[in-house]
Formats: sequence, structure tokens, C-alpha cells
Amino acid sequence: MTDRRRSDDYKQISGYVPLEVAREFKSICARDGVSQSDALEEMLCEWITKRIGSNSSKPEQVRPRTIADLVRVNMTKLKRSGVKNLQALARGEVLPTLGDFAIITSTLGIPEEEQKMIWQETFHISLYEDSKCVKEDECEFC
Repeated sequence: MTDRRRSDDYKQISGYVPLEVAREFKSICARDGVSQSDALEEMLCEWITKRIGSNSSKPEQVRPRTIADLVRVNMTKLKRSGVKNLQALARGEVLPTLGDFAIITSTLGIPEEEQKMIWQETFHISLYEDSKCVKEDECEFC
């Protein structure tokens, strides 16, 4: 798990919001078991994407590189997907099955090329050989 305070890949930002908004935000994060940093990152990514335009992709620095990043940034969207162990997946403590990965990417609408990159970055192996998906019983991580 990355220590965001000490990582050069993270930067603290701050702002002021109405007291009631802050209370509701903190309450929802606690209820859903999502860190405030993860929730803010997800909202900021969506806000940036909206500002850039729907035809543009996310800037490289906010694009998730691993499955843990993908789950962490999209935790609230994935809560109802049926994937178990979301918290452990987000922390990188466990790896998803091929089926869970399919559910995650389908729920989030991740294009196939981006799925391949995320899978390869996570497992450091190719998910696809000759454009065919590796079967779960052939994957040492599944």
C-alpha cells in the first residue's frame, strides 16, 4: 500500500466547503468504508474528465495503472457490482479472479486495450495471447 503523504506521486490539495457538505461527505465515506482521499480522487477524476470533454481520455497522471488503482479510484461505483474483497483489492492485498476483473471492467466501461494494459501492469504478464483470453485454470494468479 502506498503511503500517499511520502510518495512523490501524490500531492495534497485543500479547499473550503460548507460545513453541512463536509459533514455529509465524511459520513458517507465512513458508511461506505471509503477513505476521504479515495473519494476525493474519484470525484476529481470525474470532474477533470468532464472538463476536458467526453471525447478526450483522462490525463495520464489520473489514469489507473493497476487493478488496485482502478478499484481504489472507483470504489463507490463498484460497491454494487457483486465483487467481493473490494477493500483488499484496493489496497493490493489480494488479486482478483479473471471473472472479478471482467465484472470490474464491465461495470466501469473500460475499453479492451486499457483492460490489457491494466492487467499487464498488475500481473506483469499478458492476459491475452494471440488475441485469446487466458483461461482461469491456466493463470497462476487466478
